[in-house]
Amino acid sequence: MRNILKLRKNSVFLIILAYLTSIVNAEESVNDVLTRDTIFPSDRVLDVKITIDPEDWNTICHQSRDFRTALADRRQYHPIAHPYTYVEAMVSIDGIGFDRVGIRKKGFIGSQNLTRPSLKIKLNHLDKQGQIDGVTNLTFNNNQQDTSLISQFMGYGLFNAAGLPAPRCAYAHLSVNGQSLGIYSHVERIHRSFLKRNFGADDGVLYEGTVVDFFEDWSGSFEKKLGKDKIGRPRIKQLIRALQLDNHEIESAMNDLIDLNSFYLFWAMEGLLGAWDGYSGNSNNFFVYLNSDTNKFHFIPWGADSLFERFSHIKDDRKDPISVKTKGLVAHRLYQLTSGRRRYEHALREILEKHWSEKDLISETERLEELLKPHLLIYQKSRISFQTQNKAKSKRNERDFDQSLEQFIESIKKKKKFIRKRRTEIMREISGGMPEWDTDPELPFLISGMEKAMSFFAGCIGGGCIGFSAAILVGWLIDL
Repeated sequence: MRNILKLRKNSVFLIILAYLTSIVNAEESVNDVLTRDTIFPSDRVLDVKITIDPEDWNTICHQSRDFRTALADRRQYHPIAHPYTYVEAMVSIDGIGFDRVGIRKKGFIGSQNLTRPSLKIKLNHLDKQGQIDGVTNLTFNNNQQDTSLISQFMGYGLFNAAGLPAPRCAYAHLSVNGQSLGIYSHVERIHRSFLKRNFGADDGVLYEGTVVDFFEDWSGSFEKKLGKDKIGRPRIKQLIRALQLDNHEIESAMNDLIDLNSFYLFWAMEGLLGAWDGYSGNSNNFFVYLNSDTNKFHFIPWGADSLFERFSHIKDDRKDPISVKTKGLVAHRLYQLTSGRRRYEHALREILEKHWSEKDLISETERLEELLKPHLLIYQKSRISFQTQNKAKSKRNERDFDQSLEQFIESIKKKKKFIRKRRTEIMREISGGMPEWDTDPELPFLISGMEKAMSFFAGCIGGGCIGFSAAILVGWLIDL
């Protein structure tokens, strides 16, 4: 009976809000028809209004990954399912309404937020005809790790400009039941329409990599998203075996498995942008697609909210080369080859020459700054009002209110500084060729590693080695 009453209550709530929303939307509609192109504008911010039962919104906000489960040892053998569930809601995009959509939280660990969660919207959740020009799923990232808000928009733009497969990106101002959530990045889903746009077909095999790499006994850790696993998984195992070959054999073997021309550009772009949380920087935030035409893997960037930064936020890399990152095992093995370093340098210089114009990039940051400022002011006013009305709650979740005009302006300044200096510091480092760097990548993190460190730390407290054990523990945690 309680579930029936709740269902009726939700239905009434949604109907009332839908009516009110429709009145506003009739006046504010920007487009009569949305297309897969118009939902990724570069010159304006999408207006996304979500109507949802407050209890369901509260459920979304408080669902989260359990750290121990997300990084459990078993993830080495198969991906661990996320804990997020879809709830029914309604959404309007630039005044065009969609009823009975599904909404859920998204994100691994770094983007977790109790008040501004990253979101997945499934247009055909209940209405099987729900779609925008064939697009059924929308992704909205909260920019938790990027207060400048430009990393994903400009970063993916550079990948695309270089001819690499990368998602399109736009900005969206999200509100839930009239409460502003601020600026989100609307990122193209890596799925069928993306594959058709970039590869001409979608009949290959797509995998996502989240803090995983091509180490022995890790073939099951890659999450299949599309295609036939019986075709793709054996190729992953072949790549893992190839990475164990001697230097004189490895390049030829990898050329049979990876589109190396594309990979060197992808890798060099990550290095140029300082992608410390990408594949080459952290074995994280990437897709690999087995192209059915060539039977070779292509790497695709994802989770690009940590670009245009010189140093990592999760480890001390101040002594590492600034022109290249080699934590990804494929990158590391290729970089040990003289030919690999030469090909990487060629790709890096090509990108600098063709796609890295300081004047144009600085101009773009200034354009985006002016585009986003008014929306941040709206969010800031909404935030202050919310905090005033919910003082106790706002204190508990203070870190979740992570967008402010002041932070945004200061962060933009830092990105501009990075852009102005990047070419000079890289060219200085590679003037005599790429620097040699042979530090071996570590295995992807498993929770048992931290548990061992914790046990060691506890055992040392009585033995007088607290400082030593604390240093080991901190080093382990920093590498997360």
